[in-house]
Amino acid sequence: MRPRSCRVAAAALHNADMHCLGTRAFYKAARASVPALLIYCAVSNTARGDWVVATAASLSHDDNVGDARGYSDQVSDFSTSGTLSLLQLIPVGESYSLIAGGDLSGQLYDHLSGLRNASIDGLLSLKKKWGLGAFAAWSRAQVSVARSDYEDGYRDATVYRAALEVGKRVDERWNLGVKYTFERRVAAPGAGEIYGVSSDAFSQAGRSFTANAQYALSDRLSLSLGSLLRHGDVVSTTLGEGQSYPLSDLKAAAPDPTFGPAAYAYRLDGTTYAVRLGADYSLTEHSRIGGGFQRFDTHARGGNNYTNSVPQLTWRYQF
Repeated sequence: MRPRSCRVAAAALHNADMHCLGTRAFYKAARASVPALLIYCAVSNTARGDWVVATAASLSHDDNVGDARGYSDQVSDFSTSGTLSLLQLIPVGESYSLIAGGDLSGQLYDHLSGLRNASIDGLLSLKKKWGLGAFAAWSRAQVSVARSDYEDGYRDATVYRAALEVGKRVDERWNLGVKYTFERRVAAPGAGEIYGVSSDAFSQAGRSFTANAQYALSDRLSLSLGSLLRHGDVVSTTLGEGQSYPLSDLKAAAPDPTFGPAAYAYRLDGTTYAVRLGADYSLTEHSRIGGGFQRFDTHARGGNNYTNSVPQLTWRYQF
């Protein structure tokens, strides 16, 4: 299962996965995630700058939540998500700026209750502007640490990310950007059930490259086109025992009862290609709504190929 939620742009600062959840799972995430706040606390206590508070919510539908290759194993579901972000902008010289902050987030699924999750995220990024004016190119390096806790428990993970990003506003209408990201999810292995195969099915590592273009039709309305290339671990869940993979293709396998009593999750090497079309409309100076459609095409080892289609509605507000 690949976590997905809306992405929030807080004054061109930080795009973060956004979720919202109930008390029990949220308390688990907050209690286990003190290290994710250390980055933020270390900077905010030694420097002064502007504060940004932002919130967002989304509604989406995934036609293949478990990333299954067989049609009979595919499960679709709706999810809602939300986030509260707190960021501090710290100027460093004339062309650099430091950003430190964190997110509290959660996600609710309509039917797959085990996938409901809460997260806390701490981040630190350094941005450089290569010139003067609104059309100057910029670059950014960012690191973050997050803790995600799921209702089913066995997906709980600490997530480490590092990213490099470059962007430029070409003219009054066009805005372009590219980004490289490394991500590592560390989860606790389950009980081993297949001899010779790891049970650490929900730990993942991957590298991705994204390219995005935004076109402003007016002061309020903009269109966007994005693409993704990712290589690394993928987790595919089948609903029964009838579908299996050669042991040489598997990196790990474990039961996945969130999808059913006989469901099994398999971790394999895979490459994902994706495209996203979107539109955003500014309601006020501080808020906007949007809509988008994402299509994912994954090719994993052993012929485990699958697709996902994800339409999404978003709302964003920056105080």
